[in-house]
Amino acid sequence: MTKFVIVEVGSTNTKAYLYDKKEIQEIGFETIEFKNHYKEEGKISSQDKELLFHFLKKQKEGPIFVYGTSIFRNLKEEEGKEWLTEFKEKTGLDFTIVTSDMENEYTVFGAVSNVNFPGKIAVMIGGGGSTELAIVQNGKIIEKANSSFGAMDITDKFPDLKEDIATTSYEEMVEATKKLVTIPKNKADILILAGGDYIYFYEELNYPVTKNKFYQHPLQPYSLDTKTMDQLDRNFFYQVSLKDIMERTKKEGWWKGARGMRLCVKALVDILEVKDIIPTRISMVYGIAEELKKK
Repeated sequence: MTKFVIVEVGSTNTKAYLYDKKEIQEIGFETIEFKNHYKEEGKISSQDKELLFHFLKKQKEGPIFVYGTSIFRNLKEEEGKEWLTEFKEKTGLDFTIVTSDMENEYTVFGAVSNVNFPGKIAVMIGGGGSTELAIVQNGKIIEKANSSFGAMDITDKFPDLKEDIATTSYEEMVEATKKLVTIPKNKADILILAGGDYIYFYEELNYPVTKNKFYQHPLQPYSLDTKTMDQLDRNFFYQVSLKDIMERTKKEGWWKGARGMRLCVKALVDILEVKDIIPTRISMVYGIAEELKKK
């Protein structure tokens, strides 16, 4: 296949991507809070289902392939079967539930393919309900450390993260987040941030990033030292108006989880002892596309 649509259904955000002749472009975005509403109702919300079905009807570019991540992999067996049946009946499409290992491997493919770096690379796949980590050396995964928590779990633990200005101590929140992380045996030289649009974060806040000083890669144009990252994140927590940026960007759901995600990043930076991060837009879509195009 040379043209198709991949829809990634996460715990909080759903995205559609068009693969067309080796190029991948995001063509749709919708905040659907599957995980939060599941916590409230004890089941997948009917309203969330309808939002997803409507989102899929809007995708007209080609064959559609749908993949669900953390919230769906945590469903009980019978719940999962019922959801897959209902989804097929409502949309005529298959719904693939992606395991943590699959998400890890799909994303790592996009992050390290065509990367020439002599040291150890950590790849973080951040999501609303899970955090996957892979340590890569010479293009191969040498360790995985997946954690069953994500940005929205941190935000639930510290509700003031969704307020205009955060009030809880930064150090307290970082230490609490570290306690949730599955600790890898390996350290790393650099950390690639994947699974979310980290470049968008820096662009919208007009925060400085520099040219990637480690290697040239079209999907990884920037790098940032972690000391500067820490200063910028503290500013985002305690100086930047969350209300203002949500109104300006019209992405309320994305920004409500952004501070929680920054804490996930900071926790891994400290644990891995990395000095530099590589913010990217890379997600598991790149590995999935590689698989689908062969069909």
